Amino acid sequence: MSQPPFFLGLPMWSNRDWLGGLFPQHASSKDFLHHYSGAFNTVEGNTTFYALPGEETVASWQAQLNPGFRFCFKFPKTITHGGHLSNSDALQQFFERLGVLKASLGPFMIQLPASFCPSRLAELGRFLRSLPQGYSYAVEVRHPTFFTKGDEERELNRLLMDLAIDRVCFDSRSLFSRPARNEEERDAQAKKPRLPVHAIATGQFPMIRFIGLGDMACDEEYLIPWQHKLREWLSAGKQPYFFMHSPSNREVPLLAKSFHDSFQDLPGWYPLKIEAQTDQLDIF
Repeated sequence: MSQPPFFLGLPMWSNRDWLGGLFPQHASSKDFLHHYSGAFNTVEGNTTFYALPGEETVASWQAQLNPGFRFCFKFPKTITHGGHLSNSDALQQFFERLGVLKASLGPFMIQLPASFCPSRLAELGRFLRSLPQGYSYAVEVRHPTFFTKGDEERELNRLLMDLAIDRVCFDSRSLFSRPARNEEERDAQAKKPRLPVHAIATGQFPMIRFIGLGDMACDEEYLIPWQHKLREWLSAGKQPYFFMHSPSNREVPLLAKSFHDSFQDLPGWYPLKIEAQTDQLDIF
């Protein structure tokens, strides 16, 4: 498989709703990562936010990967949400456990809670400077003050630029663009942050987490500007990561395929072989 100039992926690699679409109809769950990495070249590693995977599990992931694939694992919530940020024994164990995947690691995601406020920026700076060299990192903030274009946001951006660490761009505009129509959308709107979108690259690997509705008629309005922004970053020599979500995540392989198809003119582009399932045809 050719290597495109940016990374495109989903929030997970294992979803039985993708049988007959992203995966062969009768694929075994133990082969889901292999099939997923044959289409997409990155994934959000949300599983590590909740628990550290076992050694055998990590080895099985490595065995399934197609060339050029990158995991973007989240730091454990015990570190990012459990109190003061520190380079603890738990974090050292995290790096050791995932070390076997080093050649297949994209930026680690440091997702901070909404309670992480500007008064803790010095703490964040100390933590980021203590992290192991040789890896890439991306920080996601959710405190509203970091989105006002004031001194606090400028201080955050300067810190990340100085350390060549990217700031995650979280875009939930499409998700909130209409009233929820079902329980999945209501749940997503209740849980996902609703914050301004500041498309900024503070490092080499700009990262976007796009939270759509799974309905191209609604999502496309917000995806087209990202197509232009990715091209701008690519022209500047950066290598973006773009992750696509929806409330159910059933539709995101096809939505991501549509986004991917808009870059056919770029070197390294390849077609994503994802079949449209019958119950998904009405979203296009």
